[in-house]
Amino acid sequence: MLSNAMITSLTDHLQQAVLVIDQNGVVVYCNDSAALFWQKDSVRLLGKQSCELFNADVLIQEKIQGVLESGKVFRMGGYVLQTPPLQERGAEIVIAPVRNKSGRVKNAVITMLESTNLHESQAREQEEQLARSLGSLAASLAHEIQNPLSGVRGMLQLLERDLRKTKIKNTSTGMMLAELDRVERLLKQLLLHSQPMPLDITSFDVHDLLNTVIRFEQNTATNIRFIRSYDTSLPEIQADRDKLHQVFLNLIRNAVEASPAEAAVTIHTRYCGKWELAGTNLNPELSYLLIAVEDEGTGVTLEQRNQLFKPLFTTKNEGHGLGLSISHRLIQAHKGLLRYSPSTSVGAVFQVFLPHLTLDLTV
Repeated sequence: MLSNAMITSLTDHLQQAVLVIDQNGVVVYCNDSAALFWQKDSVRLLGKQSCELFNADVLIQEKIQGVLESGKVFRMGGYVLQTPPLQERGAEIVIAPVRNKSGRVKNAVITMLESTNLHESQAREQEEQLARSLGSLAASLAHEIQNPLSGVRGMLQLLERDLRKTKIKNTSTGMMLAELDRVERLLKQLLLHSQPMPLDITSFDVHDLLNTVIRFEQNTATNIRFIRSYDTSLPEIQADRDKLHQVFLNLIRNAVEASPAEAAVTIHTRYCGKWELAGTNLNPELSYLLIAVEDEGTGVTLEQRNQLFKPLFTTKNEGHGLGLSISHRLIQAHKGLLRYSPSTSVGAVFQVFLPHLTLDLTV
């Protein structure tokens, strides 16, 4: 007969969420996947009433009670659960009886395999494939456009020189050259987006990197307060410092630009709880650090959220829509995750999840 320790070890490695409910409807056991499903530490799930976890779902409560009374197994596929805090979650559910030595039903064991994650994973894969196709197209276009632009720049510079000799007042060529500079910067960004992103991995303190970026931004954002909410116990991370510098510079600069004068931009760092990995493709067996950049701007609309990390999408009047897209790719290259999260008060929060263990980071 398997010991309790062995049973726990086995169930903690299951993809399915496992709950054991006693005759009073109280959770007496849960595995790690259940903690991920409800985004709570497993200790906080124990002792809760099942009706709390299932948001008073009448059908589920009836089936749990039915299994406890009849001892029959209940199965249901594609059921949509109303579970706080993520509301609707699709899952395959099995509720089975657990009997004591005398054969009487003692508990009900619930196993759930979330179907929502599968759909999200497929959608992300389609988006990544589209991004790769767009990247290849962008690279081809960038190369084709670059040559004639160089010719136009040369002719404008000659024209500007000739006009300067004649002492004719001229501002048009300067404006045109400035616009050419902007187009060339955009082309360089497009080329960067389409290319592989090899990483130069070193070990460093992420707080040192964040402080460097903040000091850089403080030189221009003099009317913004920067708040450092750091967990100083975090270990060093193994990552590409230059590429993460690019990511955090982009996120912090976006936060500054989104915030009104005298507002605060807060940078948080801490360990990531396993339950926070629910609904992601991150490996729950690894430990992650969470770096979040929070602003006090107007936030992001529901319509904009699905577009945030797509190439060429921007909410800025003068933006080119590649900063977040490239940042997203750079974090993916680190086997991490960059995502948007609404602020609990005002504004927006962009969260970066990074593993702090050595990984095979090849792209």
